[in-house]
Amino acid sequence: MKYVVFIAIVILLIMTSCDTRTSEEGSLLEYEKSFKEQSDNHFNEYLDSTTNIYSNFKYHVAFDAPDRWSTDAGLSEHTIFRAYQPDSNLVFSINVIELNIQRSIHKETPDIWKMYQSNKEQMDYPFVTLIEKQFQTTVTNHKVSKSYIRGNPAIKRFLRYNERHLDYEVNMTSISYQTLVNNLTFTFTLNIPTLYYQMNQEYYGNIFLNISFLKDTETLNKLMNKSLK
Repeated sequence: MKYVVFIAIVILLIMTSCDTRTSEEGSLLEYEKSFKEQSDNHFNEYLDSTTNIYSNFKYHVAFDAPDRWSTDAGLSEHTIFRAYQPDSNLVFSINVIELNIQRSIHKETPDIWKMYQSNKEQMDYPFVTLIEKQFQTTVTNHKVSKSYIRGNPAIKRFLRYNERHLDYEVNMTSISYQTLVNNLTFTFTLNIPTLYYQMNQEYYGNIFLNISFLKDTETLNKLMNKSLK
């Protein structure tokens, strides 16, 4: 039970962009360095400039971005990939936080949706508050539901807010999926002007179908060796 509580706390820290890396249990639960902080990260990812397919071999995740979108590593510390259209304020991002967990205390990854069911207010409040403070706005139409990302239970969030910059004010739609895979917390987010989203909801909703989890060859080899004993 403590393990689940600790993971819930970590998710809250992710949402509020807190830089705390250790829990009250010291070494029981802590962040690894972000992908951008790792000196050898350029050996662990690849972007096919022809197909716009991004692959991260450390976190075993891939995304097939629309061919004409621009791509980079994003602005946030834990963003590993961002695809966007500069002229339309449309952005898709992948955030990953790696936890250093003593795996022996709990062999199975907790169900993130069950965690949410027990901590709704605590997990909703920082998520909404962060957006409202970041953009000096008010979040509306906030809806949370259970979903899946390639078979992994996920928290799906849908919300809207107004973004103001220079002489412009645009109503934005934000859709995100957050899931736990082993010791990794993945957050996939699409931010898009509501006008564009309403014109083609099916297309933009299906962008999340372009997410894939790659084979973990190290784990696969261990399982194969174990089965041969």
